[in-house]
Amino acid sequence: MTRLARRLSLALSPFLAALPADAATTDFDWRGVVQGALVRSGDGHNAYGAYAVTGEGKLTTDSGLGLSLTATLGSGDYQKSLDRPGRDNQFTVNELFVTLDSAWGRLRVGDEDGAAKRAVDVLPLLAGGQMDGLWTEIAAIAPPLTHLGRDSDDATKILYETPRVMGLRVGVSYAWKRDSLVEDIARHTPGPVDRGLWEFGANYEGDWGPVSYDLAAGYAMADSRNPALGDTESLKLAGQIYYGGFAAGLVWVDDGDSGRLKGDDATSTTFMGSYENGPYGLALWWQGVDLDVSRDYDAYGAGLSWRVAGDTRLSLDTVRYDGGRRGWSGTLGVEARF
Repeated sequence: MTRLARRLSLALSPFLAALPADAATTDFDWRGVVQGALVRSGDGHNAYGAYAVTGEGKLTTDSGLGLSLTATLGSGDYQKSLDRPGRDNQFTVNELFVTLDSAWGRLRVGDEDGAAKRAVDVLPLLAGGQMDGLWTEIAAIAPPLTHLGRDSDDATKILYETPRVMGLRVGVSYAWKRDSLVEDIARHTPGPVDRGLWEFGANYEGDWGPVSYDLAAGYAMADSRNPALGDTESLKLAGQIYYGGFAAGLVWVDDGDSGRLKGDDATSTTFMGSYENGPYGLALWWQGVDLDVSRDYDAYGAGLSWRVAGDTRLSLDTVRYDGGRRGWSGTLGVEARF
């Protein structure tokens, strides 16, 4: 038996034992996303692509208890928004986890984003570049800190989230170390950087007349295994409002010197607004990173989105960046969801 099979067997065994004998229905669902983009910048022309296919099998008992196994195959999703595939230059299993759903909440074991990231990932995202789009794959202009800050990413973990009660949902997750069952997330953080990764998150959804809103907070912490690098301590605050087709959101992150040389404190602030009217969408955003004088960073972006058929969208994005280098980037993209 392979190491992966052994781990899955150990993860599944307590959930299988908890299932009553009256298991009633079995369902299977799948979904996918494909993105492609042509990028023009000061470095010339580049082409990028990303893809992911997710399958989920779920067993539901007559009493409402649900057990599911979910797997996503694709190009990776390292430090991407929950709704974005990533580009790790290899075919991999992005995520693989087992979920137990009940009236008491959701318990999940496997490779999945942690509680803090899941709580604060609220910004409205249209098709195209934007703050975590394919334009950031150009190394010379990639921001030194993502708009969601440092977290456990898809490290193998245990995650628990409460049901949403009166608009509020809270969660906690724990990963033994920054490593996953399949996706090579460790290569983005050379060496055994983190261990004992805890994340805590809270998300509140409410309405005020015709306005809907989200408020969220998250905290991630871990011990550094490199004495030259700081322990992970990342505080995240986020909010978003909706009115008609308009949406606006803010994410603020204080990463301290998480995973960096001690004393290299880092903060990030990201604003984004969008408007959708039928098949058309417009997004405006700004991200600012305060790291040190040589790596302070600002980016300004505008994007147009056009749904041409079903869930297929064309996009045109422009980004102006000012950091270690100054310049601009233009992205012509396509995104298909099915």
